[in-house]
Amino acid sequence: MIRKSVPEQAPQVSADIDGRIMHSDKRVEAILLTLQPGEKMPLHKNPYDVLFAGISGQARLEHPNGQLQLKAGETIFVTADEGRAWINHETEPARIMVFKILQ
Repeated sequence: MIRKSVPEQAPQVSADIDGRIMHSDKRVEAILLTLQPGEKMPLHKNPYDVLFAGISGQARLEHPNGQLQLKAGETIFVTADEGRAWINHETEPARIMVFKILQ
């Protein structure tokens, strides 16, 4: 199977942030997350591993032990049940591809 998704037609995640479900199956879910300047995603945990890939702009991942800046072309891997929050302190939107590893 080959399937293409475009952000404008992808379903919105159920959160107060612009997240588009670009792909979802039993193994992985891919979400295109857009953080506007000054926007923050609150501290949360997930019961699965997550890989974040910077697409454009930059944002900061805050976690209980510190923080990491994510820029375009970089990745951050977070294991299950690790708390993290995102914030965009920059003047341009940050776009992050989120891969939830479900299996």
